[in-house]
Amino acid sequence: MPRVARLKGEFTTYHIILRGNEKKNIFLDSMDKQKFLEILGKVRKKYNFHIYAYCLMDNHLHLIIYDNGNDISSIMKSLNVSYAMYFNRRHKRVGHLFQDRFKSEIVDDDTYLLELSKYIHNNPVKAGMVTDALKYKWSSFAHYVDGNSNDKGGLLSTSKILGLLSNKQSVAQKEYYQYVTNKEENTELTPRNDFISAEEENRNELLLTYAKEKISSIARNKGLTVEELINNKKDRDDAIKELRENTSLKLKEIGELLGGLSESQVSRILRQ
Repeated sequence: MPRVARLKGEFTTYHIILRGNEKKNIFLDSMDKQKFLEILGKVRKKYNFHIYAYCLMDNHLHLIIYDNGNDISSIMKSLNVSYAMYFNRRHKRVGHLFQDRFKSEIVDDDTYLLELSKYIHNNPVKAGMVTDALKYKWSSFAHYVDGNSNDKGGLLSTSKILGLLSNKQSVAQKEYYQYVTNKEENTELTPRNDFISAEEENRNELLLTYAKEKISSIARNKGLTVEELINNKKDRDDAIKELRENTSLKLKEIGELLGGLSESQVSRILRQ
């Protein structure tokens, strides 16, 4: 049976799952997990993508990656090959380390992104490895709670997910910890009301409203009117990149907001 073509986007966020071949472990000890993170850091620098979250279990792993205009298959091939070569060499084995192709899904909704990060960070708790997700060393959760923890080499980009809870980092960190661990009665935290609607039919309208307010804010910070910002190529391009990084608007929608640019024009700007 021929393989089904992988769904891909351009400037897209993905949930990636890698599993061991025949359900075998892909990490045999802490040294393997540390080496994987080192390789992940090198691949990130090579392709300049963003890592929103990760969790390394024994026989599988989860990643949330924003490709930043790069091909996700190229990213994962580089990561898989490098780690498999290390693993086989160290443990004196041959053959495939990972099960088939990596699994991926496109994450195009910020509410789902927040919930997905919670699910990933709770993997070790659900597996009975720890009772508190914060105690698990091999996930990105500790860095979300304490920005100085568990992120040697600047591996993570947490502003996207934390920004869904609060504009103030210290507040967002506290709320995110409560959201993931359910430590308080208010366990069902949701993104800011001005950013994402709980009702799907209102989502696009609110996103566009937020984006327009964001553009106005960017213009004010630069001492410009919105019209002046749109007519200044550098400032306009900066605004395009900021909207793409901080919202789930489509390229066409961003272009329409910033001078009526086409999807292909916005794509070229984001590639620069």
